[in-house]
Amino acid sequence: MRNMDFEEIYKKYHKNLLVYALSLCGDYELAQSLVQTTFTKAYLSYKEGGSLRFWLSKVLKNEFINHVRHSSRYVDDPDIIFEHLSAPDNPLDILIKEESMREVAHGITLLPNNYRLVLMYSIYMQLKDEEIADIMNTSPGNVRKIRSRARQKLKEILIERKWGDKYEEK
Repeated sequence: MRNMDFEEIYKKYHKNLLVYALSLCGDYELAQSLVQTTFTKAYLSYKEGGSLRFWLSKVLKNEFINHVRHSSRYVDDPDIIFEHLSAPDNPLDILIKEESMREVAHGITLLPNNYRLVLMYSIYMQLKDEEIADIMNTSPGNVRKIRSRARQKLKEILIERKWGDKYEEK
């Protein structure tokens, strides 16, 4: 990979990867470190062919899983890794300035893990259903079903939060 290509790739994918890393770990400094490691691996070992965006997101996810494995003694169930992501003070708010987007981002953090991951892969990483299916070890049809259910659940969460706030004020 040439330096000019790398700079363009960095500019194109850095923000999306950072948002994705934040959604995984909930820690801004760790997210920056994961993104830096991902780009380092891309510079050193990416071979042309296939979707670069897919490759970067897969490397980032694997780096996060490796970090969690090294941070804890034993991970019995990989889904445990993602349980802490529902914290209401998610650092995604740092990057999202508009109030409506902040509400959506917060709503996404309240979703179940598989819903949240599919939305993050679709929205922030802009991966195709087939690529998401590969990452999540499922079928593209199941990815579409999960995304549909996630959108519906997110809509319910946002409506509940909006109307709940109005009733609390009275």
